[in-house]
Amino acid sequence: MILQTNPSIASAASEPSREDFLDYCEGAFAQARSAGKSLVRLTVAAPLAPLLSQPKGSMLWAPPTGNQVVGAGQAATIVGHGDKRYEQIGEGADALWASLCDAPRPNSGGERPRLFGGLSFAPREAKGAWSNFGEGLFWLPRMLYGKSGESAWLSLTISIDGSPRNAAEEMAEEIRRLLLDDEATVRQAQIDHAEHLAADAWAARIEAIREAIGTGKVNKVVAARSSLLHFHDSIALSPALERLSERYPDCYRYAFQQERATFVGASPETLVNKQGLNVSTQALAGSLAADLENAGQALLGSSKDRHEQEMVVRAIADALEPLCKSLEFEDTPTTRTLRHVTHLCTPIEGQLAEAKHVLDLVQALHPTPAVGGSPAGVAMQWIEDAEENRGWYAGPVGWFDAEGDGHFAVAIRSALFTGSEALVYAGAGIVADSDPALEYQETGLKQRAILDALGIIG
Repeated sequence: MILQTNPSIASAASEPSREDFLDYCEGAFAQARSAGKSLVRLTVAAPLAPLLSQPKGSMLWAPPTGNQVVGAGQAATIVGHGDKRYEQIGEGADALWASLCDAPRPNSGGERPRLFGGLSFAPREAKGAWSNFGEGLFWLPRMLYGKSGESAWLSLTISIDGSPRNAAEEMAEEIRRLLLDDEATVRQAQIDHAEHLAADAWAARIEAIREAIGTGKVNKVVAARSSLLHFHDSIALSPALERLSERYPDCYRYAFQQERATFVGASPETLVNKQGLNVSTQALAGSLAADLENAGQALLGSSKDRHEQEMVVRAIADALEPLCKSLEFEDTPTTRTLRHVTHLCTPIEGQLAEAKHVLDLVQALHPTPAVGGSPAGVAMQWIEDAEENRGWYAGPVGWFDAEGDGHFAVAIRSALFTGSEALVYAGAGIVADSDPALEYQETGLKQRAILDALGIIG
């Protein structure tokens, strides 16, 4: 894990002595063993540092607001397969929480233990570069560094069969590394060549969808395409993540690494945020280039985009209303402008009628018509028949804890990095009056977030 800072912005707190760390770790290990736990999670206050990654098995989660974390290694993993993946992940998580002793140092800050990861767009067998991600995968990071405002913390999760002394040494060494001024070298990606879906092949897909809409088989399908970029050298992910953080602070920046493949993105779209009985989400649909004059007014005046937005709002409301005692949203959408794209946006907030796990809400909501279509079953079948496996693209990514709270984004504006290649995804909602050429341009516009992060475009 590469976590770096300039000493001038480091926490003023003095570095704890090795003896302090050892006393704390020995007490935590004793607490875990007394409780019959197999894992112990240690947490201490840490200096402030920028968030950078990636070693093998690491992750980054940086939402627009709230805590930002970067993790290295995997203390435990939970997997799910097929139609039972949500249940399997929930059951696996329950067993993990039962085996874990969370023993933070007093006044260390931080948060309750969280599992980070995601699920594939559809419960299809993962192939190729996606095979290490599977259909559902969450993990408890071995080492986790987090920031909240002007405070930061460091957590280490290890087996109680380990040594308290080794744990203390490892945490002390990581604290010292956080205080180093060791800036990453920014390298601009040099592209060799790119493979894109041909415009005429795309047009044929869109016309097939429009024909199905005309016969009443479906109301909307979100068609996606990917571009495979080949680079001269291995892609430097740390600079790419730096650019995502600098240029898309109002989006969810995320990275999930398995073996040599890393799924990276900057998504503007919340799937669900659940805290206690409170739940929030949003409908995000309709797109225009942000640099067009009066783009927001044009979207609000577009019957095509307003119709698409209304379908997304209605589908989300239909999924949440049976679970909520109250659900609030405006009839008229607002607009949301990002670096390259302007969208229609409808915030949705509610209160659950009874306690639910956030995974129950994820399962109820995914896929929304913003990434799948309407009716969902027909649209999903078209996507499965017409497209290659999307992997985690447009699936749910985020975290959940032992209380069933959690926060998930829709994994759009994303790419899968493998060595010197990047598979860049983008999609567009197709309705009756969609223009294939304009939708092709829209998907190219949406791919710019990742191209921007790679330094290929400004």
